[in-house]
Amino acid sequence: MTTHEEIERKYEVDEDASVPDLSDIATVEPAGELLLTADYFDTDSGDLAAHLVVLRRRVGGGDEGWHIKFPAAVGRTELHWPLSIGAAEDAYHDAPASVPAEVIAPILALVRARPLRIIARLHTRRTALHLVGDSGQRLLELADDRVEASDVAAGTLRIWHEWETELLGGAPESPQARSALLDAVEERLLAAGARPAASASKLATALGRTSLAPAQQAASLDRASPASEILLAAIGALVADIARIDPLVRLDRPDSVHQLRTRVRRLRSLFVSYRRVFNRAVTDPIRDELQHLGVVLGEARDAEVMRDRARALIADHDALVAGLGTRLVDGWAGAYSDAHGRVLAELSSPRYLALLDSLDEFLARPPLAEDAFASARTAIPPALARDLNRVLRTAKAADAAQTEPERIELLHATRKAAKRLRYAAEAVSAGVGGVFGRRVRTVAAAAEAIHDLLGEHRDSSLMQEYLRATARSGEHAFDYGVLHEVERHGAALCLADYPGALDDLKRLR
Repeated sequence: MTTHEEIERKYEVDEDASVPDLSDIATVEPAGELLLTADYFDTDSGDLAAHLVVLRRRVGGGDEGWHIKFPAAVGRTELHWPLSIGAAEDAYHDAPASVPAEVIAPILALVRARPLRIIARLHTRRTALHLVGDSGQRLLELADDRVEASDVAAGTLRIWHEWETELLGGAPESPQARSALLDAVEERLLAAGARPAASASKLATALGRTSLAPAQQAASLDRASPASEILLAAIGALVADIARIDPLVRLDRPDSVHQLRTRVRRLRSLFVSYRRVFNRAVTDPIRDELQHLGVVLGEARDAEVMRDRARALIADHDALVAGLGTRLVDGWAGAYSDAHGRVLAELSSPRYLALLDSLDEFLARPPLAEDAFASARTAIPPALARDLNRVLRTAKAADAAQTEPERIELLHATRKAAKRLRYAAEAVSAGVGGVFGRRVRTVAAAAEAIHDLLGEHRDSSLMQEYLRATARSGEHAFDYGVLHEVERHGAALCLADYPGALDDLKRLR
């Protein structure tokens, strides 16, 4: 499998439109004519389209094969496999009977056990040209496409003419320069009669849509709305996030494990904080499964944090002896690699897929409890007050601890309680469920401050333990001791700031 970031723009044009001269922008080189045949796949319920994901098998062109396209911050991320990864094919490159397992793996969380079927077939006659820079680098491809598309389910044939511009490997590196190049070409195309396409996807056009995702009307929520509706909106957004982040974890994208683990933790916290809104006979088993998944993700995330922390320590103290960081960083890097492998196994397990099914079932048929029909203004504040008081009780117990190990353990419990409060407050003051205002956001921020300080202290304490163990087992003991003191000082600063953060929360009680 290979990946690349696809940044392109599409334009609708009349049947007789001709590509304008672009030679004043860059050198123009013909790139030939191609006949492209593509089959697009989805489940009967449109699970891929609902998440703006495209799966196709294309014959023709330099990148023929299996493709998956995911939404990205800019453009789309495209995964590519050769045709040979599929089932046996005849001389005419007919589509295989099923999508190869290797191709399904990145989208397993979206499709699960549901069969994938061909939903559209496209035949594209493409005439392409490249814009080439002064050093011979290919900057951009302009494709003049004439498309015949069959909507398989509806039996509808649609024919259209479009132009497509896509940045190539030699395009400028800066976002500003990339946009400037695309804008310069767009100016010429619009002057030649082109119009920005209503849809950025050929598949959507083939299905008669302007977007892959089905149209959804957002519910109007406020504090008079039932508490269950507020929380279901927040939980639904988290479940959608899990589906969005899952493929990124499988691709080992930076911070993806952390993001997935955070969504899992937020879900668990909401089921606890608002346990009077939903039936615990249903939510408790889901919580148990979320906890199991969180533990697996936590092993990878903890190793990732320690690896990055070790790198930062070495980078900030590069006057130390050369090679000092090899053992320090490589050990955690290896631990992360092993743990990420266990995460991948978990994400492909029946247990994980069953959890996703349970979350879908929960959203489709919410198990409502005693506070479900009470208004948000009636049911939410008492739940937040319970969580806030839990933080303060645990913090008071930590202050009264008789031994240092007991105190450290209770500070860890305080951190977890603050995190639960933060998640409960953010769920109802931000995003789709954000019907509460500044006061609840202030509670969330105060809880986050406590969580961050105690989390940094805990991470520093773990690194100190690792540095002591490393110093005892090899050379450079003095230098590891220097790093230990850096960490110890940082941890002390966190504890020095903690009482002030706790006072800020107490004032909000």
